[in-house]
Amino acid sequence: MRRNRRSSTSDWVAALRALYSPGPAGLPSVEDGAALSLLPRSLSLTVRAARLHPVAARVMHRGLGRASLGLSYGVPLRTLEIDAFLRKSIADGLQQLVIVGAGLDARAYRIAELAPVRVFELDHPSTQAYKRERTSSRASYAKELIHAAIDFEKESLDAVLARHDFRVDAPSIWLWEGVTMYLAPAAVEATLASIGACSAPGSRLAVTYLPRHFDAAWALGLSRAGARIIGESVRAQYEAPEMAALLETHGFRTHRDDTATDWAKRWPPKEHTHIRNWERLTRAERI
Repeated sequence: MRRNRRSSTSDWVAALRALYSPGPAGLPSVEDGAALSLLPRSLSLTVRAARLHPVAARVMHRGLGRASLGLSYGVPLRTLEIDAFLRKSIADGLQQLVIVGAGLDARAYRIAELAPVRVFELDHPSTQAYKRERTSSRASYAKELIHAAIDFEKESLDAVLARHDFRVDAPSIWLWEGVTMYLAPAAVEATLASIGACSAPGSRLAVTYLPRHFDAAWALGLSRAGARIIGESVRAQYEAPEMAALLETHGFRTHRDDTATDWAKRWPPKEHTHIRNWERLTRAERI
């Protein structure tokens, strides 16, 4: 992200979550009632206008899907998958959650199951300052919500968490969504090393990443061009076996690794004709 500015990718992801909360009839709904309040005025007005009428919401759904060549269709599906992973982990007794590169993630304000959970949100100070201002009047569902500012290129995750009384002896849930592709590979590996060092056995991790190969050869160049337009650059990419090996190096065993077309098959209305597999989602457990 640009120095002293929050990442614009967080704005667009939050806008898509707001558009699909609830989604147009017959499309996935991510139930993110907080997303709209987190948006800058221009995006907020656009989403509000689209949500005034089901036809307008569906037109925006199709328009964004075509403009992004299916990328926008994956965001609500990705959200549903990670929410399901989070709820299952809480139900299994894990009571410590770390959202790495939290952006405008609103899970602490919309998932009631977080009541027994301490939530740590890690992100760049610029993004965190904006988000804390926008959520100042909202109550969190979490037992405790801790904001921990970090520059992933310069600071170690474990050192930052140590300043906030994070328990390394307790199994934790780690969410790392929509971030790895914008970091240098060395920063990705250093962050995974810190996550591994902070994770007690039984900890769980959900991480998204950009593959090196897409459904079409031209898609790689397009993804890089699109990232530059929003002020980012694609820096780290992995194939599924590489990610599994990298996670294993840091003590995690992969249980599932899949793509948007797989997610679409699990959520109604199973609309996957126009979806492209721009990114992958891995779920793993600390062994």
